[in-house]
Amino acid sequence: MSTPRILKDDIDEKVEIKSLNTNAEEEKLLRKFDIRIMPLLMLLMCLCFLDRINIGNAKLAHLEQDLNLTENEFQWALSIFFFGYIVFEIPSNIILIKIRPSIWLSLLTLGWGIVMIIMSFITNYSHLLVTRFLLGMFESGLYPGIIFYITKWYKRKEQSFRISLVISALAISGAFGGLLAFSITSLNGRFGLNGWRWIFMIDGMATVFVALCCFFLISDSPQKASWLTDNERKLAIDRLQHDAGDAYATHFDKSQIIKAFMDWKIYIGALINMAVLTPTYAFSVFIPSIVNGLGFNTVNSQLLATPPFILGCFVSIAISIISDRYGRCLYLILCMLITIVGYALLIVHSNGIALKFLGACFVGAGLFSSLPITSAWLTNNLAGDSKRAVGCAIFISLSSIGGATFSLIYRSQDAPAYIFGHTISLSILIFAVVLSILQYSLLNFINKRKLKNPDKFLEGKNEEEIMNLGDMHPSFIYRL
Repeated sequence: MSTPRILKDDIDEKVEIKSLNTNAEEEKLLRKFDIRIMPLLMLLMCLCFLDRINIGNAKLAHLEQDLNLTENEFQWALSIFFFGYIVFEIPSNIILIKIRPSIWLSLLTLGWGIVMIIMSFITNYSHLLVTRFLLGMFESGLYPGIIFYITKWYKRKEQSFRISLVISALAISGAFGGLLAFSITSLNGRFGLNGWRWIFMIDGMATVFVALCCFFLISDSPQKASWLTDNERKLAIDRLQHDAGDAYATHFDKSQIIKAFMDWKIYIGALINMAVLTPTYAFSVFIPSIVNGLGFNTVNSQLLATPPFILGCFVSIAISIISDRYGRCLYLILCMLITIVGYALLIVHSNGIALKFLGACFVGAGLFSSLPITSAWLTNNLAGDSKRAVGCAIFISLSSIGGATFSLIYRSQDAPAYIFGHTISLSILIFAVVLSILQYSLLNFINKRKLKNPDKFLEGKNEEEIMNLGDMHPSFIYRL
């Protein structure tokens, strides 16, 4: 009678050893992904954000005076970027589904790099408007494209950390953008170019160089990655299929695109993200002016604008690792509350320079930590490549409306304290906290229904309809 027990123990031991081997292989595969994929995505995002916000540094280098801009004209130059950004974002991600990422992401990067170089030769307000619109058009597809691209390689519980690495590139570009601008403006007058023209020229040339390299360095998918072995490729595909369950789908599906436009999760998520993005854009562009308003000269303002971004980079990565393990909503709310405290410190008139600067650091830490969680929370809860790609684009496109308005709430007449802008930012973040609690409650309610009565979601549907349920399939449990 002892033989069956020995056989059972032997089988259990083999299963355990196989499981340990699989986990070890998966960890090795993840490290390989991180080394081959993430540095390039971070570099692209860094260049994208640097080229987007360097107009703030150009302003301090006398862009307005040289082009004879009024304050209102400069505000419109900031806003028009987002008109191009919003209009082309969804079409860009639909194209990304049909065209290889190595081609499309590289073309987008090349496009805005060329536009940035052209900006170094503009001579009037009209030129500035046209180039800023084109810059927004080309940059529009990168961030939603990167978010979608990450979902093609990483499981849901692995995504927030990787998105945080991409967001940390925003913080790095914000931090070193000031230092870089400080160095570049020393070229003022060389070859007849003003300092702000050198900022646009050098940033643009760096982007074009990286874009040309991307054609050869970006891998389209695990199925086509030449640097994976056959076993690694199979493991990469199998783990994504297991993570999505019956909702896994990689083919182009028009019905999933339609469902993306009808999904309430995308619109609530976009409102939350808009509430985070609006102050993020404002903070990134105006932080040199905000620090300058604390009493520092132009040079020191460029340098002291760096610490909030660096803090945001490290806090973002730490919070995202915790969020991947323990959930999204709680840590998103925590980050937004940190930001709210930061704005409160900036608003109180009686606070000294030290407290106000601490407030700026809190704002940077909270905002840059919130962004990866809002993005990961959405992508985690959309199933199917077509729906996820279009959903990401809708999400970022609607969120970017906040980018078109931030320059209107940070008005020149409110300088140097910008109390009006800080108060609006604080208010919409409180609204975002309420929306986050609402979304958590709705997703939790649907999860309970899926677990309690999964057959209810399948009633009256044929096999094809069940296959196309996507994230509404009962086997797909929403991340909270």
